[in-house]
Amino acid sequence: MLSVVIPTADSEEGLARTLASLVSGAAEGVVREVIVADRGSRDGTRVVADAAGCTLVDARGGWVERVATGMAAARRAPWFLILPPHVFLEGDWFREAAAFVDRVERSGRAASATAAFRLAYDEFGWRPRLAERLAAAAVGLFGAPLREQGLLVAQRAFTAAAAALPPGADHADLVARLGRRSIHLLRADAVVLPSGGAVPSAGRLARIALAGLGLPAPRDGD
Repeated sequence: MLSVVIPTADSEEGLARTLASLVSGAAEGVVREVIVADRGSRDGTRVVADAAGCTLVDARGGWVERVATGMAAARRAPWFLILPPHVFLEGDWFREAAAFVDRVERSGRAASATAAFRLAYDEFGWRPRLAERLAAAAVGLFGAPLREQGLLVAQRAFTAAAAALPPGADHADLVARLGRRSIHLLRADAVVLPSGGAVPSAGRLARIALAGLGLPAPRDGD
């Protein structure tokens, strides 16, 4: 049902944890293949991907271009789950994802409807909790998920949106092009691990708040 694309760049530690969270989905037949779109990693990222049986492709350019490179290598599924390499999906995330795809397909909205997971940080303190609430508001009110929340999207919807974007486009550009009202929030958590810089800085909180208000914000890093 799903091909998973993970854009990486020196992501050894985070990739291993992300892949571990996909095992349950693969066991249930929801995850059909995992594609690692790597941008010149010099650590053990490529070794981890190879050992886990992922399809490994070299990818260059901006975030959208690297995801597109990963999708081009897919063989098995018309739906894609795009994940960063430092996010762990919790619980029965695959059941929610499968149910969403089934509903969308039956309603004939595969070309427009997309989904993201709830954001959670694997850290204590008030800043992670505030960031989680701001991220939930950003999706609920404005359809503006962060990259860490993943993106569940049909290949044809991604291809149509990406074709209209300039070189170097990032996650925020893609979300805006897909249409903010088309993005739904799933109940399963996408947990940002410490390897992904889990404790939000003041600047990151500001970016989340701006996204929630539908205002321009600094771009995500690669």
